[in-house]
Amino acid sequence: MTILRQMSYKEFGKLRFLDFFPKTDGYMEDHEGGIETGIGLACTEGYRDTMFTSPADEPWHTAEITLSFEGDCPEAEGHALVDSLGLPLRKGMSDASVRQALGVATGIDLWPIVVGEKWPYYLGCILSKAGLVRVWICRKDLADAQTELES
Repeated sequence: MTILRQMSYKEFGKLRFLDFFPKTDGYMEDHEGGIETGIGLACTEGYRDTMFTSPADEPWHTAEITLSFEGDCPEAEGHALVDSLGLPLRKGMSDASVRQALGVATGIDLWPIVVGEKWPYYLGCILSKAGLVRVWICRKDLADAQTELES
């Protein structure tokens, strides 16, 4: 798989939740676009806190991924997903470790960061006292368009 920094939007769009995570009783699909996300109204596939989302007008075209290591994300599968995207992130990593792994200077308090040039993505990391607990990846073009609509 191509790493995130080099991944086209078309290739990212083909990522499917069930290619990375098991289909458990907590698995849900929404093809109606009933949740508001960073890309606007979106269709979802996944668990309650860990999901892949697609624009409501383009179901099954992944544009955003949320991994929640605090909730329902199986740790091994979550780590395998970020590994496949070339993101050396692990549940519980300290702020300094996350910054070092991603090449983000200490002292910059700006999340999300932009990853990739030709096809840029926002990458956000949420840390608690326990360290890294959530990873958010989103197509920058769609998130920026949604922000403009909200302004």
